[in-house]
Amino acid sequence: GNTKLQLVDLWHNGVGAAGAKALGAAIAKNTVLKRLYLNENPLGAEGAKGIAAGLAKARGLRHLWLTRTNAGDEGAAALATALAANHVLEALDMWECGISGAGAEAIAVALKGRHDGLRTLELRGNAMGDRGARAFAALLPTNKPLSTLDLLNTGVSAEGRALLREGLRKAASLPYMVLFEDAIGPHQQRTSWEEKGQKNAP
Repeated sequence: GNTKLQLVDLWHNGVGAAGAKALGAAIAKNTVLKRLYLNENPLGAEGAKGIAAGLAKARGLRHLWLTRTNAGDEGAAALATALAANHVLEALDMWECGISGAGAEAIAVALKGRHDGLRTLELRGNAMGDRGARAFAALLPTNKPLSTLDLLNTGVSAEGRALLREGLRKAASLPYMVLFEDAIGPHQQRTSWEEKGQKNAP
C-alpha cells in the first residue's frame, strides 16, 4: 500500500456505492491516510455502509467528510456503529445528508460516555428535529473529547434548543455548538453561537 499519501480528496467525483465500498476496504488497512474527503458524491446508504465498514477497523484516518452524500438514516446508523468501534477519528462532517432524528440519535448514542475519539461533529442541514436534540443533550454531559457540535438548520424547536443548552451547561468538556440562524435581512444571516469555554469559541 501507499506509505506516504495522507489526504485523498474526491470531492464531487461521481463516486457511488461500489467506489465507496472499495475505499472502505482500503481505509480499514491503511494506517497512513489521515483525511478522506467525499463530499457531494452519490454514495447513498449502501456507499455510507461501505465507508462505515472500513471506518470500524481504521486506525489511521482522522478526518472524514461526507457532506451531501445522501447517506440518510440507514447510512448514519452504519456510521454510528463504526464510531462505537473507532477511537481515532477526530472529525466527521455530514452536512445535508438526509438524516432525520433516528439517524442523529444513533450517532449520539454511539458517542455516549466516550473519553477519546471524535472531537468535531457537523450535522448541519439535517432535519433531526427535537428527537436529535434530545439525544445530543443527553450525550453532552457524558462525552469528554467532543469540542465542536454543529446543529445549524436541523429543525430544532425552542424546546429542543433549551434541552441542548441544558446539556451544554452540564457538558463533560468545554464544547461550543451552532444551533440556529436568525435572518436579519434578505441577504444576511447572523449565526447564534452557544458557547462554553472561550478556548473552543470560533
